[in-house]
Amino acid sequence: MWAFVLALAGTADGGPTSTPALPTAPLQVDLEPRAAGVPELLYVNFDGGVLLDGCGNEARYNCSTLASLFDGYVGPFGGNDTQRISILQATRKAVADFGVRVVVDRPPDDVDYTMVMYGDLGPQDFAGIAPYIDCEDIHRNDTSFTGAFDTSNTGSTVILQEAAHTWGLEHVDAEFDILNPFKSSGVHQSFTDECHRIVANTDLQPTPGSCNQIHTKFCESGYQNSWQEMRWLFGPAIPDTTPPKLEIIAPLPDEVFVLPATIPLIGEIEDDLDPQFYHLEVYYGDAKLYDNDNIELSLLLENPPEGEIELRVVVRDEAGNEDEATIAFEILPEGSELPAEDDVVLDDPPTGSCAIGDRTGDRGLALLGLVLVARRRRGRAP
Repeated sequence: MWAFVLALAGTADGGPTSTPALPTAPLQVDLEPRAAGVPELLYVNFDGGVLLDGCGNEARYNCSTLASLFDGYVGPFGGNDTQRISILQATRKAVADFGVRVVVDRPPDDVDYTMVMYGDLGPQDFAGIAPYIDCEDIHRNDTSFTGAFDTSNTGSTVILQEAAHTWGLEHVDAEFDILNPFKSSGVHQSFTDECHRIVANTDLQPTPGSCNQIHTKFCESGYQNSWQEMRWLFGPAIPDTTPPKLEIIAPLPDEVFVLPATIPLIGEIEDDLDPQFYHLEVYYGDAKLYDNDNIELSLLLENPPEGEIELRVVVRDEAGNEDEATIAFEILPEGSELPAEDDVVLDDPPTGSCAIGDRTGDRGLALLGLVLVARRRRGRAP
């Protein structure tokens, strides 16, 4: 079966990759209507996986009619966490006008979602591929594929074009629209609120279009308005009202340290839109010791003052929802002995950290050298 592909402008041989004619998905009459106020979930699978053939394009089971094209396997994205979150942020920004929520953790099996596998597709000559155009998004839980691009501009555009094909959007001849069959380096593409000519391939050959029952709601026949169709399909943005959950896992409650000491301040943040950049604030009494954005709570305290210390940590997600947690521990003078019941061995702290300055508390005591550390990201389920 032919599939819908996206070509990169300027291939190795200097010419475009041709795009074959695209079939429309067969009709399905037993579809339940999308619940009002429930966002469309777009699952970007950076982890790869084994593909199954003969079971349609069911995302929940890694089923794909294109499985043989990849020899039954898509490798994981090989980029780093910074690249991954940059691609994710750019994708979320591009659908900010619509009721689409972009996630990187696989949703539960009883929830409908669209999956784009983002990773090593093997020796292909296309940027991304979808199995068909699904007019009106009749078939939920479709699977499409995107190559492992390490830049957010290209990566997010290809993700959204392939997902959009499984939602019923076709290629158009507008350079700045996400549905253009070329992704040109340095060109920002978006869902544009204009009617553009529908094209069949990378030669920009005009075609009447396959989903005119939707296209003609906003444009004359043979044209498509990607912004209006996305809005019609998924409605306006659905606010994120779910607060993150913060649990401080180090230091332990009432843990005792002897100076000199380097103390990890580490927390687990859970959120339905993790990973994202959280705004983190750390307070010692009324003094704010740390105020910055990061994807996790992973700091070091170096040689805090003697006595009982209580820190309050506030985490705020990108929508402004927040949570907080406190942790209390004790600092003994240099040369002191730890109480037997608190005698624990701590791992050596990471090296190469970057100090961000000194702050003072109410009593004129300094919590010195609060520093960022590199911490291994917790793994994600495939």
